[in-house]
Amino acid sequence: MPELPEVETVRRVLAERYTGMTVTAVAVGKPTFYRAPPLAAIKILTGGVISAFKRRGKYLIVEIEGRGEVVFHLGMSGRITVGGESPHVRFQMWIGTEAVRFHDSRRFGRVGCPLPKLGPEPMDPEFTPDYLWKLLRKRSAPVKALIMDQKLIAGLGNIYATEALHAAGIRPGRAGKSLTRAESDRLARTCREVLLVGVEAGGATLEDAAYLDPLGRPGRMQMNVMVYGREDCGTCRRKVVGTRKSIGGRASAFCPSCQR
Repeated sequence: MPELPEVETVRRVLAERYTGMTVTAVAVGKPTFYRAPPLAAIKILTGGVISAFKRRGKYLIVEIEGRGEVVFHLGMSGRITVGGESPHVRFQMWIGTEAVRFHDSRRFGRVGCPLPKLGPEPMDPEFTPDYLWKLLRKRSAPVKALIMDQKLIAGLGNIYATEALHAAGIRPGRAGKSLTRAESDRLARTCREVLLVGVEAGGATLEDAAYLDPLGRPGRMQMNVMVYGREDCGTCRRKVVGTRKSIGGRASAFCPSCQR
């Protein structure tokens, strides 16, 4: 699933290319997403001038001058491309003369969805060591599930949560309340750091190449991961433990030597 760095990369490409331009036409593919774009979203976009591309957590927001905003969510496998055909084009809009297409093989993406209540992002001023400590210290859920809960912290998914926990030396299955204050403070720092590295790297493109930026360029974050998708730890070279037990709805991985 595209996480904060991947969506931020998409936002930056689209903002540089299309801010100030007019959406000349919109078309919904057949079959479309599981939830088709609402008519209100189609009306906001069609003929509107794009004043900004914004992002909140994993959500991309297109702001149309004088009309409001349309929220996009890429779901599990969604991609936005400049041009490019595939059997999975669910939605497309023409900005000027260029087609911008939303491809989604699993159909979980959304266009015109409401923006849910989201917690602060790790780069926000509100996300402080105190914030994370208060969030964790009375909760018995696994720490990985807690930092992936978008209502508590926006933007972290499986890749970046796995890497932040490794960098902090914390096993993903530990109860939130089991962390010491020093561990919690360390995790607050690494959550921010791994996302910043991910943004700088243009996101992560894994073996299935599910994520590419709108111009078809892969990200480079996969070159920086220490445990996610690896057989051995990038720090100590010990074999990574992959657990089939779901944490936060996703498989998990950690280094038994570097993480306690």
